[in-house]
Amino acid sequence: LFRSPLDTHEQQAVIRALEDQLLQQNRTFRLGCGGVALVVGLFFVYAAYQQQLHPWEAKYTGELRPVTGQATAAAVLLLQGLGMLTAHMALMTELPKRGERERACMPAGMRVQMLLYAAAAFSFMGLVYWSSALWAMVQRYGYDMGSKWELVWLPLLPFGLCVLCYYVVQSLQATAADMQRLKRLQYDYKKV
Repeated sequence: LFRSPLDTHEQQAVIRALEDQLLQQNRTFRLGCGGVALVVGLFFVYAAYQQQLHPWEAKYTGELRPVTGQATAAAVLLLQGLGMLTAHMALMTELPKRGERERACMPAGMRVQMLLYAAAAFSFMGLVYWSSALWAMVQRYGYDMGSKWELVWLPLLPFGLCVLCYYVVQSLQATAADMQRLKRLQYDYKKV
């Protein structure tokens, strides 16, 4: 029932174990989400390149040909790809290396925040453009012929991924703040 208080060394051992766990989670989530952002970004950059070389051959942009321009579609795809690559860069910027427990407990810097805001802005522009194109197709051809629900990933995927990357950074930052608070709450067992 009654537990004796932890001495200073036991407290530090518990905090070191929690810091190691935070470091592993920080690296795992940043590498995972950053890798997905990189793959999606490269796909969108490649799609923009193919759009410029072979206009309207890709199914996802070719179906929207009546309401979009070829050069504009390529530019928006490139913008979305750059947004995803920016999100990848934001997650990889302050990635702690193995064994850097103290760095894993530090809050995300202003550079990471600004890169994530830029990525979200780029992706939001694509969201607005492709959503308006999908809506214009519905307006032009009606809900039966014009609704291209299979293309809803085109506006939503990059923006949703940017939101996920921002959530990961904020969540890791909140956990790091909790770890700092735990360090401040260490007590001297002799005074207890």
